[in-house]
Amino acid sequence: MWPTLVANFAVVGLAVSGWLQLQPMLTSVRRQNRRLLFGLVMSLGAVASMMMSVQLSPGIYFDLRSTFLALSSLIGGPVAAALTAVTVLTVRVAMGGAGVWSGATSVVLVVAVGLLGHAVLGKRTPGWVATSIFSIVSSAAPMAGVLLLPTDAREQAFATLVGPVVGLSTVATFVALSSIARTRKLVEERKLIRAALRQAPDYLYVKDTFGRFVEVNAAVAEVNGFASPDDVKGLTDADLSPERAPALMAQEQRILANGQGVTNLEEQVPDLNGTIRWYLTSKTPVYNIDGEVLGLAGTTRDITDRKRLEAELAESRTQLSTVLTEMSDGIALFDRNGVLRFCNEQYRDYFPLTGNLRSPGAPLESILRASVTLGEQLDVPPDKVDDWVKAVLESLDAGAEEEARLFDGRWLHIRTSPIRDGGATVRVADITKLKRAEAGLLALTEQLRILADTDGLTGLVNRRRLDEDLDRELKRAARDRQSLSLIMLDIDRFKAFNDRYGHPAGDKCIKAVAGVLAQKARRPGDIAARYGGEEMCVVLPNTDEAGAYAVAEIIRSSVRDLRIGHEGSEKAVVTVSLGVSTCARGDETRIASVLVSRADEALYLAKSAGRDRTVVWQEPRALRRPAQ
Repeated sequence: MWPTLVANFAVVGLAVSGWLQLQPMLTSVRRQNRRLLFGLVMSLGAVASMMMSVQLSPGIYFDLRSTFLALSSLIGGPVAAALTAVTVLTVRVAMGGAGVWSGATSVVLVVAVGLLGHAVLGKRTPGWVATSIFSIVSSAAPMAGVLLLPTDAREQAFATLVGPVVGLSTVATFVALSSIARTRKLVEERKLIRAALRQAPDYLYVKDTFGRFVEVNAAVAEVNGFASPDDVKGLTDADLSPERAPALMAQEQRILANGQGVTNLEEQVPDLNGTIRWYLTSKTPVYNIDGEVLGLAGTTRDITDRKRLEAELAESRTQLSTVLTEMSDGIALFDRNGVLRFCNEQYRDYFPLTGNLRSPGAPLESILRASVTLGEQLDVPPDKVDDWVKAVLESLDAGAEEEARLFDGRWLHIRTSPIRDGGATVRVADITKLKRAEAGLLALTEQLRILADTDGLTGLVNRRRLDEDLDRELKRAARDRQSLSLIMLDIDRFKAFNDRYGHPAGDKCIKAVAGVLAQKARRPGDIAARYGGEEMCVVLPNTDEAGAYAVAEIIRSSVRDLRIGHEGSEKAVVTVSLGVSTCARGDETRIASVLVSRADEALYLAKSAGRDRTVVWQEPRALRRPAQ
């Protein structure tokens, strides 16, 4: 009985998992069509469950079809409920037997409960309390149909099957409904964040280590002549700006190599019409939880209008030969000898530690050295003070722009403009808000990367990112003629652990095992990921079969050494089983799905052989067990 019911539970998990995988792809599908598709998935799941029913006596069957009927009715509404109910009734009538009327009554009852819940909830997502109540009621209500069975069958059903079926159905419904609700919320939140990112006026983008655009906003697509940001994904600068691509690639590779980003880099770039425009660019490397470089995030702002206004303002000052004291910016006038001739109060106020020195008749060199000595202006190395002072003095003749960071956290934009007859004007503006806004955009980009690439529970790479990284590493291994290995890991008797200790303890157990993976897969290029549920995996570039086996054994023994108690396991502590598959040098079968399938097959063999062991996939298959 129990193996069959557990198989039914697995069918529920498989069907719900399949639906969850479809969720991100269905965001643009009309609601009615999504509900119809959901009803179809639930119908197929219900039929699969009925094909593995527990037969109490000829013609009397018990399974978890009620879970699918309840989910279809609650989430999909009348259309999905009708589709699933008709499918289940048709199959049940075809199966025949003494329990047909009892089964039909159960279908009607659970659909009624589901539609009632659908009407009460409306468009709201059920919370934990509502989910718990619905799971219990929808699982217990169909059991009323048992009363229609013959007396002997009814008594036998209540004595042996009703309790386990109701209990397992309640758990299945609760887990499935909770998973669907969480996934729906995550998809909606991700959609909101992406919408906000794409509508930002500045040019925002994220690239991988190969310079390919992973995410861009609408501004980037528009300035490059594309209708949609999705059209830019996968392209490189070589596709958008071939003449600038080598310089950009070299710059970005330096950032990825030394970990030092660029901030507020001003560039002159021609647009699609050949017009030269000014841009302010910041780029920073992005790392995963293990400190490995994933790519870089960048923000670029079109400052052409600001540049034009600055030029016009400077020309106006030259023509008028005067400085307006009522301007919000700090203004100063130096003669050809570098002596301050005029400044407004705003100019003095911007420099609180040297404001008293910035009076007419003061040499610029003395002011600069005092600013460094008093710690007013930062980012001037002690051994470079003379060079810095010399460069500033030369800017009186050549002109320059500088962004200065002060001791109190403010940022100043200092522009020096030579005057035709000698000397220069200096304009100082507070750009602290601009700097903070740029930092906010960088933080938003980082949050988006974390949401997109990281598993929220374990902090490991998630399944989506793993698929991308595994494909990339396989291509790299093929190009460099190197081996690549994959370890798949599953926590032994995890369902029993959850049942005995509860889901919070189960989450802690998963985190602990994930911590072992993160600790042991520490080479540059190693990838530790959560594959799903209690399954995790490790991608080991440039690692042969023997090396991968050794790493797997280290992981296995390290997990056992955690000594996490597990009364539901014959090992008494939490253990893991591992499957290893390897693409050797010269192996032409470098397909991610094949590598995963082989590792999964080896994992299955490890489970079948008694758990708490490592098995390496071979052809013909042979088991490799850890030393006893």
